[in-house]
Amino acid sequence: MTRVSKFCGAKEIHMAQMVILLSHIPNPRILKKIKTLEDRYKITLIYWDRGLKGKEGFEISKKNNVKEISVKAPQGKPFYRIIPLIKFTCIAISYLKDIKPTFIHASNFDMLLVASFYRDLFKKNTKIVYEVADLPEYSFIKGVHSLKTFAAKILQIIERKMTRKISKLILTSPFFWDEYFSKFVNKDKYLFIPNVPYKNLFSKYEKQHHDIFTIGFIGSVRYVRQLKMLIDAVDELKGNIKIFIAGSGPGYQEITEYSEGKNFIEIYGPYNYEREIVSLYEKIDVAYSVYDTTLKNVRIALPNRLYEAIVCNIPIIGAKGTVLGKFIEDNEIGITVNSEDKDELKKHLTMLSGSKKKLKTYQLNCDKIKQNYYYESISEVLLNEYEKM
Repeated sequence: MTRVSKFCGAKEIHMAQMVILLSHIPNPRILKKIKTLEDRYKITLIYWDRGLKGKEGFEISKKNNVKEISVKAPQGKPFYRIIPLIKFTCIAISYLKDIKPTFIHASNFDMLLVASFYRDLFKKNTKIVYEVADLPEYSFIKGVHSLKTFAAKILQIIERKMTRKISKLILTSPFFWDEYFSKFVNKDKYLFIPNVPYKNLFSKYEKQHHDIFTIGFIGSVRYVRQLKMLIDAVDELKGNIKIFIAGSGPGYQEITEYSEGKNFIEIYGPYNYEREIVSLYEKIDVAYSVYDTTLKNVRIALPNRLYEAIVCNIPIIGAKGTVLGKFIEDNEIGITVNSEDKDELKKHLTMLSGSKKKLKTYQLNCDKIKQNYYYESISEVLLNEYEKM
């Protein structure tokens, strides 16, 4: 949204103020959106650095303003984040009062709270775009039968009330809409933006030959039990198979310690997405995306690793009984296993590492569909939606 006016023969361009409000260090999904919007809006990124170990760096154009708010807070413990959230909110509100944004792009429930608080108290015509990349556990609670489920229902009530006034709801999986948001958000506010990669970035990918068959996990290290299952499976096979793990996250330290003394594992650690992601995929033959299926969000999520593997023509190992697993099976781009069955995983690893023909079939099937999963075309959809607000 821009306004052009003439003054003394010169053109003066007024760009609407937009704040990107994050409860975490910017990830590739958010950075892609900033790139899409930065030529049309004056962007300020406000993000919460919670002091977590192994944090990854990021790159952003100098044309954007960046405000880091450092308040220590644990990951995965909502109750213990209440006081840190209050501290973060006070600082964020002070920035928002100075910026007076036309738009606030709020990523997740915590940031929707902050954005709604600012709008209701200080600037009622602020437009809020609410983005949800993962459905939190409280979204799946249907009834009240404990203190925990009572708290979950309270969060649902608060979220329903806040979403009445949002201008747009962005989801990374259409199944988040079906499962939860369709019950209380008007459909004309809903926008599905899959977390797909930039063609401009991934066109640099070149397939490499590996002497040792390599299974890769690239991204946030969270699902420790499933990663340990992979490590144990490869360890027991005693074959010519290597594991490559790149990224940080809440499970990074535990997996690093579990991998000590196992020379078939390479722990790469945190990485810079823009500079390193393509070279990381060049190190692997198969992408491992088996997550904890006891978590309902996992069953209906479509992670960015799916799309990144597809555009690199890399077969994927996913979990049965999930939307991701069904996508893999329907498109024949890899295999699916029970997320708790090590023996089944061992059987498939033996097959994949020993069958070039099967790998080639999966690679060709990825190649057939990859043109559908680049961000460039989707970025225009996002821009158009903002322009219509």
